[in-house]
Amino acid sequence: MTPNDETASLPTIGAAGAATAPLADEGRRRRKIAALAAILAVIAIIIVIIIRILGGSTPLPSIPTELPHHVSDIYGVSQPMGVAVSPSGNRVYVSESEGRRLVRVFDSSGHQIGTLTPQGGSPSFRLPVYVAVSPKTEEVFVSDRLRENIEVYSPSGKYLRSVQLPGHANGKANPLGLAFGPEGDLYVTDVGGGRQHHRVLVLNGSATQILRAIGTPGMFWFPNGLVLDAKGDLYVADSNNGRVLIFNPAGRRVSEIGRGSGEGDLGLPRGIAIKGNRLFVVDATAMMVRVYRLPNDASETPVYIGSFGGEGIGDGQFQYPNGIAIDRNGRIYITDRQNGRVQNWEY
Repeated sequence: MTPNDETASLPTIGAAGAATAPLADEGRRRRKIAALAAILAVIAIIIVIIIRILGGSTPLPSIPTELPHHVSDIYGVSQPMGVAVSPSGNRVYVSESEGRRLVRVFDSSGHQIGTLTPQGGSPSFRLPVYVAVSPKTEEVFVSDRLRENIEVYSPSGKYLRSVQLPGHANGKANPLGLAFGPEGDLYVTDVGGGRQHHRVLVLNGSATQILRAIGTPGMFWFPNGLVLDAKGDLYVADSNNGRVLIFNPAGRRVSEIGRGSGEGDLGLPRGIAIKGNRLFVVDATAMMVRVYRLPNDASETPVYIGSFGGEGIGDGQFQYPNGIAIDRNGRIYITDRQNGRVQNWEY
């Protein structure tokens, strides 16, 4: 055979070369089987998670979650509105808008241990709404819509005094939301004097002196709950405007969470709370609590994580929730107004 013949360029295949192709095919087949097994394992984990969620059980211990789960309920309150927890976590204060219209005091296990009742007048002439506890004195502050004042009680439940805020040219002040800042100052939402005069007032810790006001005329429309983070940034549930407004420590508006129908948008925000880097907003008309992750800079919009709750009368469901408080151990208390209970959620 001459070098010009085409067959001269073909390689010679002996016994070893003949086995090479089957071995390669076997390797590819094993890799395909391993990949399929990995996919099936992931699908199995997803199915287990869905079953756990639909069955109402707690999340798998090995899988981290950014949303809490329902634990228990506190009953014995007629249409609860506001809720606050003592610094130690051993007392839970809940205001009721019907019945005797007072503040009921529970221990952390949900057993009633007392009440807070203002001086004078029948239940028809009072309407306690929001509650806040001073982190320094543990005095309890309660806003009253009908009396248009703030009632103050000692840690033991003794009535101490009534605080009347200065009004406007066209009407009285009417305190609603209450919260203490990191320096011990008391922040109050004022919904008196007409919509143009709705505002946030900053008082000293004993509520005897107004230090400053936050908000321009017409900015707020029935602001409800408010809360401050450790840096002094202020978050206000601007309820009837359907949004949360965010202010820096100087009182300048820097960001907001808006109203809408998209992911993380709000309907009727009421109670609001912060724990760590999470912001919790009670959305009364959506019948749920929305959770956001706070950015390092308050000028950036909080990132929506998800929500928990939903409309209904079952465990973990709401009928017009309103107030929220979180104790030092991370237990979350939410007033479930029309279901006549306070729900306890935990991570």
